[in-house]
Amino acid sequence: MNNIRPTPNRNGPLIVFAAFLAYYLATAMMLPYSAGPDHTAHIDGATFIFDQGRLAVLPQDEEQLHFTVYGSTRALRPPLSYITAAIAARVLGWTGIDTRLLFRVGPALLCALTVGLIFAALRRYFNNTWFAIGGALLAGLMPQFTFIASHLNDDCAAIFSVTLTLYFLVRLLHEKLTPVLAGAIGIAIGLVILSKFTAWLFLPSAGLALLAFARPQSKHWLPCLALFVIGAVVGGIWWIGFNVFHYGWNDPLAFHISAQTSAGHIRIDPDSVRKFADEGISLAHLVLGNYKGFVDETLISTIGNLDKLRLRLGLPQYLLYSLVLLLGAIYLPLRWLSILWTRFLGGASHQARESLFETLLLGAVVFQFFMYARYNLNQEAQIQGKYLLPVLSCSLLLFFSATEKVGRWRWLRQHMPLLTFGATLGGTRISLTPILMVSVIILVHADALARFVVPFYDPPAMALRLGGLRVLNLQNDMLIDDTRNLELQVTDDGWEIHTLTADSQIIFKPRLCDFFQANNLVLLQMHSDTAGMLQLFWDSGENFVAGEGISSTTARIQPGENVLALTAGIGDCKRIRIDPTNEVDRDIVIRSLAVAPLSISRQPFKIQ
Repeated sequence: MNNIRPTPNRNGPLIVFAAFLAYYLATAMMLPYSAGPDHTAHIDGATFIFDQGRLAVLPQDEEQLHFTVYGSTRALRPPLSYITAAIAARVLGWTGIDTRLLFRVGPALLCALTVGLIFAALRRYFNNTWFAIGGALLAGLMPQFTFIASHLNDDCAAIFSVTLTLYFLVRLLHEKLTPVLAGAIGIAIGLVILSKFTAWLFLPSAGLALLAFARPQSKHWLPCLALFVIGAVVGGIWWIGFNVFHYGWNDPLAFHISAQTSAGHIRIDPDSVRKFADEGISLAHLVLGNYKGFVDETLISTIGNLDKLRLRLGLPQYLLYSLVLLLGAIYLPLRWLSILWTRFLGGASHQARESLFETLLLGAVVFQFFMYARYNLNQEAQIQGKYLLPVLSCSLLLFFSATEKVGRWRWLRQHMPLLTFGATLGGTRISLTPILMVSVIILVHADALARFVVPFYDPPAMALRLGGLRVLNLQNDMLIDDTRNLELQVTDDGWEIHTLTADSQIIFKPRLCDFFQANNLVLLQMHSDTAGMLQLFWDSGENFVAGEGISSTTARIQPGENVLALTAGIGDCKRIRIDPTNEVDRDIVIRSLAVAPLSISRQPFKIQ
């Protein structure tokens, strides 16, 4: 029998939504234009809808779209975030604010709605306002989530749609299924389809939850089913119909047309795309063996490795959220053992429905991680934990469920610190624990802003001092250990290079590290026959890894003569590598290469 609970007041979620919307709008207006991965591609996805008032159709609109180096376009992906951004920019166009900034109102709106829904879901599930406040703060102030709310992307739509679905599933657990609730669940499922493919991974768990808990009265079966289907179509299945109409029955997700158009726009060698399977490891080795820190880096990037994976945070942020995520993951198996033990002793369990529901949520989290790891193994190594955030609300519910069970311990309740107002015996007593929880979450977020985010985007004045330049001898190739995917010839003009693939590499001998100190300025003079991107890598013993500002740095190349100045904070240097360009079949001449030590001092400093 369903446990009928009184409907909570709606003011709480609305207040939470309004507060976080104001905060996200402020952060969105402050971030630089290029903040966030794939900035240009996301802007293009929203710009077409903003300008044309419709979705793009290929190949008719091909010339109006931006294509990435992989040959892909956001116009063929589920468009919820771009539709929201375009509508928001159109509504607020009277403000005169740059359209690129107005697009960010869409993610801010979706993420603020997400936080409000988390508050509502937790309050309804636990009937505990403090848990709802804690969950809203943990999600809303999570560094990676705040960053997603502040720039245009499609992850915001994935997180929102899954959270909306979870909210209605929580209601389904505690209420009788009515036609209105069935229609709302259908809309939420449709929005999942319209958001992002990473959100689709939640659909199996949502389907199992519907099978387990959807029990309408016999006279309501047909209305519930009809409104569920209508809601799903209105919410997002129409996008599949749009693709079928334009691309045929065999291409409902626009995969075939995407493959056809990408062939003419791809600018990277497919063989250069790195995946962990190329290194001969298995999925178990990748995850259970934590190969090359895969699990650690995933956890770090889930909590917050911001900008283009260049802005790491500190111990307080990673410790707090690691405890939340890990406690939510390990608590449920222990709970099932407790239930089985109680039944073995002849006792009765009155929370089997909640345990089953939470098991489905844990299954959703595990499945999301499994598919993420599988993609990194077999498709492309992209250690970006943001792809796990669609199920963030599931992890938070599991964490607070564990917290609730721990809070039932009699010893803990007796020793929990209290604030007493009035007389000792007859006064009002308030537990300090929720107040401490809220304070810790806010302080951890403030610490991330003060120590990492603000200095990164608005760095304080520095005094830079440059040492003497040490010029490398390019009249021979004695410093080169190996070259890959290029032809190199030593001439009087320097190193003449012809690239054979888009992943050309010059790997230097370890003794080149003697030229480098902790911080360095690298000056490189070169001639190129086309535009491209040069990359400088340094290896501290863990192989060359692309990490802007951490283990690599990049510079754009223009056709003709170029003088590039790259800063490199190398530290413990083992090897150096230069990728002359990311273009195939190109001719480059490196005329000179010099290194100078660089010292950086904070204020106060004197300029002589």
